[in-house]
Amino acid sequence: MDHSRLEELKRKGPHPVYLLYGAESFLIEETVRWMKTNWMPADDPFGNSIIFDLEETPVQTVVQEAETLPFFGDRRFIVGHHAHFLTSEKKAAGIQHDADALLKYLEDPLPSSILVLTVYSEQLDKRKKVVKALQKKAFTLSFPPLKGKELTDWVKGRFAAHQVAIDPSALKELVFLVGENLQLLNQECMKLVTYAGRGGTVTRQTVSELVPRTLEHNIFKLTEKMAERKIDQALMVWQDLLFQKEEPIRILALMIRQIRLMLQVKTLVKKGMPEKEMAGFLKVHPYPVKLALKNGAKFTESQLRQFLISAITTDQEIKSGKADKELAVERLLFSIHHSIA
Repeated sequence: MDHSRLEELKRKGPHPVYLLYGAESFLIEETVRWMKTNWMPADDPFGNSIIFDLEETPVQTVVQEAETLPFFGDRRFIVGHHAHFLTSEKKAAGIQHDADALLKYLEDPLPSSILVLTVYSEQLDKRKKVVKALQKKAFTLSFPPLKGKELTDWVKGRFAAHQVAIDPSALKELVFLVGENLQLLNQECMKLVTYAGRGGTVTRQTVSELVPRTLEHNIFKLTEKMAERKIDQALMVWQDLLFQKEEPIRILALMIRQIRLMLQVKTLVKKGMPEKEMAGFLKVHPYPVKLALKNGAKFTESQLRQFLISAITTDQEIKSGKADKELAVERLLFSIHHSIA
């Protein structure tokens, strides 16, 4: 995301037309809320703020609202969400958007109106005349998915805004546990902010205690206990997953994925690839790569290959009805343990 462009949007004040697009819908919606909060009165009894869903309303209706003078106010704030007619995406027939109405409005927009169009898509169809006009006349801002340092900086900013610090290890753990979904990350950040309190610090232990672990994270824990030769603790994780009604076939699929990842990173280490490059090459988050390096180092390459073959064979036996799924996975865990004990 172009942070300087976002700051420019906030600094310069209202522009007649805005086009906000990208896959990061949370940031788009947050920006729209900021605009409304800062540019419109909190009390709007005369309906000068209107939000439309362009999957249900034609754009010409939105334009008509933008052409209307404010009623007992300084300006009107009109938002048209889901303006997918600006992309090449095929939508179900029904709503007919008159792009010419928007083109005409762009030639001479009403100064007392703020028209905001949002598109939850990475790409606009730049071949369309209306898109070209918007890029020329509107204040356009792109919101691509946040990755790597940009994502962690965004999370740190959530805590800083509430005067709460977060340890680097806790930050990594939080992003690893929650993933890159900003909606979920924001929810967990607010939970941790409330717990720590203004002036407090969020530690890794705090994150571990308050942020729920997904099935995949529990499989990382199971794999870690196997790597540490702690079969009793690995079985406790396994039994806990069964108690939570997790499907054994799903658990096995994630075990296969993690064994494969350990094997992949071990191979890449032999080829001299730095850890920082592995995540991009394998298209996974850096933290799982770090864990795979740590746990994989406790096995030989030949052991990992055999574990992978055994796990895939177990999966085939379950799916073909030759083995009970719970007993088969337990047998696999014991088999791996005995081969490395």
